[in-house]
Amino acid sequence: MTFEYAEPEKVLARERVINSAISALAANRTDATLCRRTYVREVRDTLVANGGYDAVVAAKLTTETIDRWEAFYDSVTQARDAENLKVAYLCGPNPENDLRVFCAAGILPENIWAFESDANVHDKAVASALASEFPFIKIINSAIDTFLEASPMRFDIIYLDFCGPLPSRNKKQKTLLAISRVLARHALNSPGALITNVSLPTEVGDAAGRALLAKLVASYLYPKEFLEGEIDTTPEGPIAQGHEFDDWLAIVSADLEDYYGQFVTRVLMDHASFISPYSRFPKNSKIFANFFKKMPEAESKALVESAFHFVRSEEGGGGDVIVDAGQYPVLWTFAALDKKTNANDENYPQWVNLDAEFASFADLFLSQLRTDGQKDELIRNTCELTFSMLAHAGADAFLTAPLAKVVNEHSFQDYYQFCDLVLAHQIVELLFRQVAVPYHFNVEMTRRWRYQAKDTPMFMDMAILDECRYLYDWMPTTEMVSAGFSDIERQLVYRFALDGVGKHRRWYNSEYFFGTAVIDQFTEPFEAKILHPRCDL
Repeated sequence: MTFEYAEPEKVLARERVINSAISALAANRTDATLCRRTYVREVRDTLVANGGYDAVVAAKLTTETIDRWEAFYDSVTQARDAENLKVAYLCGPNPENDLRVFCAAGILPENIWAFESDANVHDKAVASALASEFPFIKIINSAIDTFLEASPMRFDIIYLDFCGPLPSRNKKQKTLLAISRVLARHALNSPGALITNVSLPTEVGDAAGRALLAKLVASYLYPKEFLEGEIDTTPEGPIAQGHEFDDWLAIVSADLEDYYGQFVTRVLMDHASFISPYSRFPKNSKIFANFFKKMPEAESKALVESAFHFVRSEEGGGGDVIVDAGQYPVLWTFAALDKKTNANDENYPQWVNLDAEFASFADLFLSQLRTDGQKDELIRNTCELTFSMLAHAGADAFLTAPLAKVVNEHSFQDYYQFCDLVLAHQIVELLFRQVAVPYHFNVEMTRRWRYQAKDTPMFMDMAILDECRYLYDWMPTTEMVSAGFSDIERQLVYRFALDGVGKHRRWYNSEYFFGTAVIDQFTEPFEAKILHPRCDL
């Protein structure tokens, strides 16, 4: 039998990504979490050894309490061998291509689910599997995201070998929407591996599509505070470097493969930890009402307009999103890509030229970030929750009485300062994310490859995602949180673990847990994590 997708580069990419994912979730599972099992103990011991008043405070954390947290960590992460992992993947006509690699690495065929939406291709896949040594595999005639909409199944590895671009203009190939559904349904166990494989159109194959992607990539990366350097570096973003948008677009277009590779990773990272949980949090639920006051339509609209408002003057200025784009990069991109958001603001500059064709493509991108396609709700929810959680003096206007009380009575002077201050928004974010259950992106364990499939550049990402329940579930809920923080040992465990989590978002996400360092970001082995460069195969 002649196997499809059997080019040497594809075979190598498949072997690298599958083996990396299984190794991360089995043999190296404690490193798959953002905060490794020994992290809290290491922080305590390092601070004590360094002496000074840091040591006096850190010494209040007893070994008995650390032992308790490590036991709790073990209960959350639960050691796994390869044979305990469950896999979902897009199989195509020859499911055994990936099956052989999965099974050679120790995955049981009974724990593997394959998906193929095309009926004719599905029939070929079934015949191919039955004729192979893997008759136990389950092959479903469905797109994986459609299946997840109907089934509460969860997997340890989800392998989305799309082969199309992100996002795709092909109406039958909604690559970004599939990712949104996986994240919204929490279909990935924690820690788990989300593998994506997407393409970049060539000038010969689809020049128009490539040009649209170049503008989208430029729009997405432009407000970022930091990008990727050539080798393990994090250079400042385009705005800090003084680039106007048109200048930046030319730079991206000239080296699109590099920046598209960055874009794919940053979308996955932002979506898992910020966009998906903020956008999907149900505003009509009792749970929402435990945290936030429901804004009247007029107030919600005014908040969005205020945040995105641009003041034309020699100094510029305006709403927070415009003035501090680096602090709100995702919201800046939302505003730049959505004509409706600033349609009534005569001063709003069109940094991104939203001509009809690109405006339609931008709408496609925004709408696929939500499972229901409601881009207006995406923008509004994300904006509302962002500024509600950052409320300080105006906490009573945004937060329910118990949570507003926590914010109003908060004083950073009540908490010992190691590197950063404990600010009120960190506590609000803790309580919100405790129930919203975001995925966090393990920067250090993520691996990425680039290869050619005939003439088409392909970009494969293996992202390790962690719900960080060893962090969130260690602390109590709203009415009890003050008592929890007043217990110095419980507080220190949380702050030391949060230091580990925060070191992964340091260069990449400014939208949450800003300023949570306990130990300097350049101190070994507590450094702020940097993405490994994408490998060329």
